[in-house]
Amino acid sequence: MSQELVTCLIAVAANLAGMLVIYSMLSYSIARAAWHGRGGFAVVALIAVAQLFWIAPALWIVEARGTDHAGSHALWLGNWLVCGFSIVVFRKSAAHIPVALDDAARMDGLGGFTAWRHAVLPFVRRDLVVVAVFTVMATLLPFWGLINLPDSNVVTILERSSSFAEHLARMVAASVLGAIPLVAIFFAVKRAA
Repeated sequence: MSQELVTCLIAVAANLAGMLVIYSMLSYSIARAAWHGRGGFAVVALIAVAQLFWIAPALWIVEARGTDHAGSHALWLGNWLVCGFSIVVFRKSAAHIPVALDDAARMDGLGGFTAWRHAVLPFVRRDLVVVAVFTVMATLLPFWGLINLPDSNVVTILERSSSFAEHLARMVAASVLGAIPLVAIFFAVKRAA
């Protein structure tokens, strides 16, 4: 098994596991926002966490393939698109979850995770599967041949950095700036519902 394939599989597994946890929490926060009008701050915080989470797999990819590789920016773009899509899908699903389920879960003494498992998960499990498939696709994006062709990749220009610190600073800045339109999408979908 080649080192690049091992790096790819580990990056996919790490990104998928982390993003499923983040998106599960995001689905519960969006449901709470739909039920009680609270949870907006948690949604914004989780969007920021989702945007910053990709940095570790991206740095690993860059370290394994060299600093002139566009994989980290392709990974960021893929995860950014998945995050925006998941906000819209979870908000749409949360609108159909009866608030009585949350009230019943709270009256039964269920905490956050078990309340999510019994009240929200049945309504968003298909959405989580779709988001998981898209997360895997986003993580594989840097490894696809068309992305890695040196002469046809415009994103490679963004990868030209002189140091690790500059590269990390650019990733954090892209994540923070990328979270702004996602927060706007959340509030636009919330207003439309």
